[in-house]
Amino acid sequence: MKIFGFLRLGVLCGMGALLLTLSALASTGSPHEITDIHFENVTQTSVDVVWTTAHPSTSQVVIARSTDYEPERWAPETPDKALVTAHRVTVNQLVPYNPKNNDGQYYIYVASVDGKGELATAPGPQTPDGKNPFITMRTRPTDTAGEPKFDFYTLGPDEVYAGHDLYFLMQSILISGPVDNLYVINRGGYNNDTDGVVKSLGPASGNPDTIGVHFSCTWNNASGVDANEQSPDRSRNLGYCNDLNNNIRDMTFRLRTQPNTVPGKYSVTFTLETNGQRKTGKYDFTVLPPATAPPPPQLTTKPIPGLGTWEKQMVELGKKWCAYRDEQNIAGNFVDNWGWTGDAWFYDGGRTFENIDTYTASAGHPNHPVWQHCAINLLSPYANWQVANNAAMAGYSTFTYGMAMNYLRTHDEVMRKAISMLATVGPQRVGVGNVDPWGIRENSYRSNAWMTDEMLGAPRWPLLQRNIDKIMGNLNIIARGEGGVTHPFMAGLAMETLIHWYELNMAEGHPDYRVIPVIKEALDGVWKYYWLPKQHMFIYNRYRLPPNPDLSFTNLNNLVSVAYAWYWLQTGDNEERDRGDQLFAHAFDDPYSTFSGKQFSQQFEFSFDFVRFRKGQNGSTVLPENNPYTGPYADTVPPISEKVNCDPNYFRGCKAGSITNTTATIFWGTFKPATTQVIYGKTTSYGQMSPMDKNMTLEHSVTLTGLQPKTTYHFRTKSVDSAGNVGSMRDLTFTTLP
Repeated sequence: MKIFGFLRLGVLCGMGALLLTLSALASTGSPHEITDIHFENVTQTSVDVVWTTAHPSTSQVVIARSTDYEPERWAPETPDKALVTAHRVTVNQLVPYNPKNNDGQYYIYVASVDGKGELATAPGPQTPDGKNPFITMRTRPTDTAGEPKFDFYTLGPDEVYAGHDLYFLMQSILISGPVDNLYVINRGGYNNDTDGVVKSLGPASGNPDTIGVHFSCTWNNASGVDANEQSPDRSRNLGYCNDLNNNIRDMTFRLRTQPNTVPGKYSVTFTLETNGQRKTGKYDFTVLPPATAPPPPQLTTKPIPGLGTWEKQMVELGKKWCAYRDEQNIAGNFVDNWGWTGDAWFYDGGRTFENIDTYTASAGHPNHPVWQHCAINLLSPYANWQVANNAAMAGYSTFTYGMAMNYLRTHDEVMRKAISMLATVGPQRVGVGNVDPWGIRENSYRSNAWMTDEMLGAPRWPLLQRNIDKIMGNLNIIARGEGGVTHPFMAGLAMETLIHWYELNMAEGHPDYRVIPVIKEALDGVWKYYWLPKQHMFIYNRYRLPPNPDLSFTNLNNLVSVAYAWYWLQTGDNEERDRGDQLFAHAFDDPYSTFSGKQFSQQFEFSFDFVRFRKGQNGSTVLPENNPYTGPYADTVPPISEKVNCDPNYFRGCKAGSITNTTATIFWGTFKPATTQVIYGKTTSYGQMSPMDKNMTLEHSVTLTGLQPKTTYHFRTKSVDSAGNVGSMRDLTFTTLP
């Protein structure tokens, strides 16, 4: 479960503004400028970071939750202008240390700017070579034997449209006392929207009784039914979170407004109880008038800058990364599970190749056999893996639109089944969504899976609306500059999801007009807080000191540009159009912008829609009307092996008893039915082979006999599918027993 210590993050000002003028390779200061970094007054929720500088300087601490994460906040937000040599910064709103999951373990470095404006950091910042010069700091664990004491932090959006829901996060902090249940005190019984008291703020009088308050304890709730999210204590008429989770984070409150809720400022007061102690909190929010359809846009036509470069790169890079996958298949370097991030498997390369096929054909240069092969080279193994593994896919690698496009074009049922399983069987099906913007990517990908399934005829998934509402809240937080470690491309992923949500609901006759102003707010927010006009890209992490645009990959531009073009298409806003044009035109400025297949897909997954929208064409490329049935594709994908035994580097070693002094049994699986054979020998010339078993199967095994004891053998598996495609695993070895 994700952990966050909330410290409200402000705009990039003060020392941050000064640092932006420094070179990307700014020095971390003179030798021995910063010394004696240490921690004092460590508690469960705070710590004093102390250090010394050789020259009078400002004080600031950079904080991350893991060496794998980017820095996510500063303390303080704006350094005190006092120049000192003895520095002390109190970092608060932390969580107690828990050795079971490393909650409460933080990673920091310090930063000081002297009177001449020169920055010194120690031991950071994080460097491009992947090293993480952070100092590890742990808070004190919960004192379970102490007097009961607890606290909580909140985070969430500050506005909601009348007739819709707002979710804000409540993070429980058990400072001392036993681990126990956490209760919510309500007015009218559990699970009936009375888990708090709403009041109007300001001179305008609203109608707070139209706003319900629901405390949601459960993360996994596929039904979406409120009653499944609390346990009742009927004797006291309380709802509580069971499983002794008064120190579990990520519990939320839902504020449900009605269409007749009067717009204005409100607050909700809620009271929690654990270990006999009660604590009351308050959360302020604004109800906005219901969103309405925008007036017909007046579109000003303008050539798309960089279109020729994009079209050229589309073909050249498409062939490059398609050939790469073919070469890897021939070499036997197969992709297990869902693929690796260096390959075009990741970021829905199949969707990209489907679009290249359509775009080049419409431009008068059809090359269907090549591009269709490239698409199924990625989509077929991916889809089959989902079906074979009950869609046990990580949230950050769930891609369904490429499979949907292929299903619409080919009626390949494995694509349809894989989408359905990702939406309704896999672990993402129970995700009720995260209020913390760090989960915005997973919120978006889950929503995409459910919307893709619905687009192909499935009923609406009960949790889709919740995830959409939370995505809108995520974007509101990011637009305020409080997104923490969330990167601009994540906002782009979310806005693209909302575009599909808008299209889906429009097609079903109940448009959600909130999408338009929510995207506008997000576009302006990422531009304000992340845009680097000199580099023509977004900074990847605004909390790194010194800022390093060299670590902000321009290949992420086209994950955001599509939303600028779409908003212009809906409203005629030329300022947003021109911002999107800058992103699109400079997407290939960085020579490393497509150095991996993943980045190739990032460049093109959304940008076909950018081009459509900029040409004034409504409707994204994934919609059924843009993917008419054209007949099955030729089967050109080899039966790629999913796993092989007897290679400790590939499959974690051999099964017990599979190797003796004169025999060895080789096991492997293919993603589609194929024959079974092993080629083997004492060198890479092999020279021997087992008889071919022509039975078409997914699970394969061959027992080799007559081997010499204590001898290393080389081998390759070989499987041939019904279309004659050959899949042969790369050279592997095993050694017989003495």
